[in-house]
Amino acid sequence: MAVAPILTGIGIVSIAFLSLRFARFIYLYLRPSSLSQYHYGDEPWALVTGASDGIGKNLAIELARNDFNVVLHGRNPSKLESVADNLRQQYPMRKFRSTVLDASTASLREISDLVSSLEDIHLTILVNNVAGGQIVQPLTNTPPEQVDLSLNCNARFPAHLTRSLLPRFAASKGCSLILNIGSAANSFVPYATVYGGSKACNQAMSTSLNVEMVAENLASKIEILCISVGAVTEAAQNKAPVSLFTPAASTMAKAILARVGCGRPLVVGYFWHAVQLAFLGAMPMSVTTGIVAPIMRDRWEDEKKKQ
Repeated sequence: MAVAPILTGIGIVSIAFLSLRFARFIYLYLRPSSLSQYHYGDEPWALVTGASDGIGKNLAIELARNDFNVVLHGRNPSKLESVADNLRQQYPMRKFRSTVLDASTASLREISDLVSSLEDIHLTILVNNVAGGQIVQPLTNTPPEQVDLSLNCNARFPAHLTRSLLPRFAASKGCSLILNIGSAANSFVPYATVYGGSKACNQAMSTSLNVEMVAENLASKIEILCISVGAVTEAAQNKAPVSLFTPAASTMAKAILARVGCGRPLVVGYFWHAVQLAFLGAMPMSVTTGIVAPIMRDRWEDEKKKQ
C-alpha cells in the first residue's frame, strides 16, 4: 500500500482545515456589525451597567452614536450624572437616564425595583458590563469583603438582572441583545484568582444561556454574546499609555459592538487581544505559566510598593 498518497491527502485536508479556521478568524474582525437590527420600534433603549467609567461609559457613547437611548447604571450618582450630561450635550436628540445601585451589595428587591423602573421604555439591549475586584494580590491577602464584592459584581448581579429581563425580551415582538463583557483573565492568571473565577462564571452563564435560547426556540429573538476583553487603558483600574495590545476603552467599546451578530456565543472583542491569546494558547501550559507567573508576580510587587 502506497503511503505517499495517504500522507498527501492528510496534508491537503490539514491545510484546508487550517485555512478555513484562519479565514473564519479574519472574517470575524472584518464583517459588519448587526447592531442596527436592535434599533427598531419607538425609541429603542439600551441598559449599560457599570457606565460611569471606562468601557461602560464608552459603550454608552457608542450606543448613543448609533441612535440608541441609554440607561446608565452605576453606584456613584455624581459620576453617572456627569456622564449623562456629557452625553446630552453630544447627542441632544437622544434620551438618557441614570439608575444608581451598588452591584456588590444589591438586594433582590433592589434589582427587582431597577427592572421595574424600565417598564416604561422600549428596551432592546442589555449590556452586563459592571465589574469589581480588579485588584492584584494573592488570595490569602484578599479580605473576605473583597471576595464577596468580586463574586457579587461579576457573577451574582448580572445573573439576577439577566434572569429578570429575559421574560420581557422573550415576549417582545422584535429581537433583543444581551451582551456579557467577560475577561481574558478568567483563567490561569495568578493574583487575580477571585476576579478571574467570577468572570469565568459570567462567561459560562453566557455561553450556557446561548444554548438555552436554542433549546427554547428563542435564538432568533434573543442574541446572547459574551465578549472576552484583555488589558484596556483609560479606565478606572488602568491609566497606562495606549499600545497595540492595550487599547483605549473607547477603542474597546467600538470593537465590542462591532462583534454583534457574529453568530458565535463567545469571542475576543479586540483583534490584537485575539492574536495575543491565540499565541499563548498555542504554547504548552508549562510555557504559558512560565510567562504569566513572573509578570503577575512583578505586578504584585509593584502593588505592595504603592500600599
